[in-house]
Amino acid sequence: MNRTRRSLLAIPGALALLPLLAAGDGALGQVPDWPTRPITMVVPYPPGGVNDLVARAVADRMSQTLGKPVVISNRAGAATTVASNFAAKAAPDGYTIYAAGTSLVINPTLQGNVQYDTRRDFRPVSLMSVTPFILHVHPSLPVTDLAGLVAHARANPDKLNIASSGIGATNHMAAELLKEAAQIRLVHIPYKGGAQAGQDVAAGNAQMMFSAAIEAMPLLEGKMTRAVAISSNKRSPAFPDLPTIEEAGGPKGFNVVFWQAMVVPAATPQPIVDKIYAATRKAVDDPELQKQFGRQGVELRGSTAEELTQLFDREEKTWSTLIREKGIKAE
Repeated sequence: MNRTRRSLLAIPGALALLPLLAAGDGALGQVPDWPTRPITMVVPYPPGGVNDLVARAVADRMSQTLGKPVVISNRAGAATTVASNFAAKAAPDGYTIYAAGTSLVINPTLQGNVQYDTRRDFRPVSLMSVTPFILHVHPSLPVTDLAGLVAHARANPDKLNIASSGIGATNHMAAELLKEAAQIRLVHIPYKGGAQAGQDVAAGNAQMMFSAAIEAMPLLEGKMTRAVAISSNKRSPAFPDLPTIEEAGGPKGFNVVFWQAMVVPAATPQPIVDKIYAATRKAVDDPELQKQFGRQGVELRGSTAEELTQLFDREEKTWSTLIREKGIKAE
């Protein structure tokens, strides 16, 4: 066989390798010097809130580990669907990562017109943080504990307002879950963010609210509101004397928290995912960061991808059922 014929016969084999080469070394089980340029971490909230602060702290630690900047891109809007839609369609090359929140699994049922499928379009990497909510009331309300609040609400159906960060927000879901379990009738008042809602509770325009611990703190310390219980299934080190909803006589197993998790576009190669996972876990396991956020009622916590998938499944089942049963509609 002459050299020309051998060369021609080799072409089909070479062409067969092109898809693998085009897919990058990740398809072959290797990652070529990833990352070689800055990474974008998409955050679905405006700057300054607890979710943004956690993401920025984690991004800073990840930058140190990976050797390239991890840059925050705040893409707020449409109850976080703007960011989720964007992240779902990003190139699966590891240069776009998503600091998703609880709304990632709530919005497909609540909104009904999102452009992503949580399982099809995203690959879970690790949990990042968990933030419980403080159920607090205006001081004019004649209650000091959850039992008193429930009794007062039952005696005054549809006369008490409960504020939230917005329709479908996790603290709105907590309110609906409590109303259902305690069989009380409260008027839901949605706001465009937790800080504004908390201020209106402090002003007496709403009587109560489930606020993220970090947002409730200044109101409680200034005695502008009074804490009744915490929404997690265990007490917070930042509020050691504050009982859980269950401890305070509320429904058993009540556990509503806002979580943040690292996810990436579904087709991101495993070797890159492994590097993102390792950098994320190193950041959230940092004792200094854990102490810093722990004082504010935020628990930095990592997980395996499998554990995060199980969390998605539990949360989606709980909230999609509640949304459908209560007929909750997006704004």
